[in-house]
Amino acid sequence: MLSFPHLSSFLFRPHPLPQADYELNPYRRRGGQERVPSLASSLADAARWTSLGSASLTTNLISDASIGSLPAGLTLGERERIQLATPMSPALNMLASLGAPDRVSARDAEGKRLRRQALRGAVVVFVTAGYSGKKFIFEKARELGVRSIVLDGPDSWAQSLVAEGVIEKFVPVDFGDADAVFERALSGVLAARAAVGGELDGVCTFCEMAVPLVSRLAERLGLPCNSPAAVDSARDKSSTRKVMEAAGLPNPRSFLIEDAAQIAEAAAHVGFPAVIKPIFGAASIGVVRVNSEEELVAAYKRVQKEMSSARIVAGALQQGADEDEVEASTSGADAAKAATAANGAAAAAAAPAAAPAAPSASASASASTWIKTTLMVEEYLDGPEVDVDLVLSEGAPVYGSITDNWPTVEPYFNETGSNCPSILPAEQQRELVDLAVRSVHALGLSIGVFHVELKQTSRGARLIEVNCRMGGGPVRATNLLVWGVDLVEEHLLTAAGIPSRPPVAPAPLKFIAEYSLNAKKTGRIGATDFLQKYEAHPDVLYARPLVAAGEKVTAVEDGMPTWVAELMVEKPTVEEAIDFVQQIERETVVPVV
Repeated sequence: MLSFPHLSSFLFRPHPLPQADYELNPYRRRGGQERVPSLASSLADAARWTSLGSASLTTNLISDASIGSLPAGLTLGERERIQLATPMSPALNMLASLGAPDRVSARDAEGKRLRRQALRGAVVVFVTAGYSGKKFIFEKARELGVRSIVLDGPDSWAQSLVAEGVIEKFVPVDFGDADAVFERALSGVLAARAAVGGELDGVCTFCEMAVPLVSRLAERLGLPCNSPAAVDSARDKSSTRKVMEAAGLPNPRSFLIEDAAQIAEAAAHVGFPAVIKPIFGAASIGVVRVNSEEELVAAYKRVQKEMSSARIVAGALQQGADEDEVEASTSGADAAKAATAANGAAAAAAAPAAAPAAPSASASASASTWIKTTLMVEEYLDGPEVDVDLVLSEGAPVYGSITDNWPTVEPYFNETGSNCPSILPAEQQRELVDLAVRSVHALGLSIGVFHVELKQTSRGARLIEVNCRMGGGPVRATNLLVWGVDLVEEHLLTAAGIPSRPPVAPAPLKFIAEYSLNAKKTGRIGATDFLQKYEAHPDVLYARPLVAAGEKVTAVEDGMPTWVAELMVEKPTVEEAIDFVQQIERETVVPVV
């Protein structure tokens, strides 16, 4: 059985001392999107964060407030002046010494060897490590000979990677003052450069929250990057739609609702069925399908209510808790007291300040006083959904792979499974990849790995969104297993300005399908051995739970469904892989009481 990063919460990754960690957005687990943890999510989260101190959320994690406070990008003239004044990096000097560019850019074993030679020894700064399931990224960087510097919050789980020999240096940065985040990060990068005794070769991230910061840091340092304007437009759903429209690309009808009085106008413009999407401050609020103006009114009111019940905890937006979660959070605070007392000096040494029993009332406040609830209503897109994983190098697409996503659990659009290679007709696959490439170009993106989500509708290919980073969950494993392309390696190459030309298998190396089981009943997990009989099956690459015994789970009838397990299989054909994984799903009984 293969070993790939687990998608579960910090609960499954105990540490001898408390460490700061992002959690995965439950609405974007498969996309690998991090968010600031919720203290009410579990006993383990509450205990961990309480022991770190009530200020640790903002100290350690990049928040939406930090992103909103970043400076504007440089003008073209400013960027050119910095690039002219910046000496050629060691990696690019090595690249130049390797000879003819066509040899370095060849899609063969020799070209790959030369590109790796240029990358070996490169000093690359990673801005935030993301959630701890991404350790494999830094292990791959070490394997390639990259000298990795991780810039993250002072209590980050990634600091332990120095002692493990995985990274060369950890640079703590206090993210607590949103207005000072950029300058603090820039100072940290410059200090790291001085400490390692050489020039930097690249600045990158595999974490969604850090993408805007990385583009601004790399730009200021004269290193390869996408422009801040491009990444900002990609991250904002409304801006993306405007860019697509201006470029004359296929675009679903959409309407921004900033006030309840606009609901009727939005309904008339977009029509039904439609999808309602909060565009900011909404990491814990889902995407919902609405089938009538009446449902749109109800959905709008529900989001307003959820936002007004949200709390600001140490400067971070947290969704309001239900009664069970409040009880869990309170119990977690009690557990944290006991844990702190038991650990004694060790726990105290890990905490940046005296640890209170729970976040104080003064540390939290109603979010409704400063969050503006802006929703975007879009026409509902029918047809199959796909992910297109792209690599852009020097402005040109050098790799594109399609993974078919299976029907989601509506109305919340919770993802279920996928298969690769795609079983869509070749003509539709070409149309989807073409739209993905034209979309990233329209946004102004030019280098790196991108996870592009689209649908093949009855009216043709349509863009859902562009993510300016490698996808999470099974994305890296899927591309590596099926096409032999390691997206981590290609992203590191582009970050250092080295051409990316991955040799792609002429035919699929494997035929795989993977599935994430959604809870079919609301309650608490009785046991986690429900996939045990499949774990040793020769065609099962992995089969593992995503929840702990006793953990609360939700079925779709009661709200956003909980993922309870994940599995991946391979078979001689993709159709057989799909059938097998669906058989496992049908036969699996998850004990919920």
